[in-house]
Amino acid sequence: MNDDIKLLSMLLRYAQRRMVAVEAQVQAHLGGDLTVARAALARLERQGLVYVEGAAVRLTLPGFAHAVSAAQVPASVHRLGRRAQPVRSRAA
Repeated sequence: MNDDIKLLSMLLRYAQRRMVAVEAQVQAHLGGDLTVARAALARLERQGLVYVEGAAVRLTLPGFAHAVSAAQVPASVHRLGRRAQPVRSRAA
């Protein structure tokens, strides 16, 4: 899982709890490297997925939707890159 997806999932958990993350929490979540954390935040901010105001980091509405959709993908589908087969009922 890349840093951007890790960061979006962390911010999604904070948004669901109605909390605001700060840069120090982002840095700790991504392994403690400040450069990596700031680079990930800058990438997500350029894409319009997060809003950074001072030290506070929040998801935008498109960022929230992206984080939710990334969280909904089953691990097997995400890992294998194919869709799960629908369950078909037998004819009566």
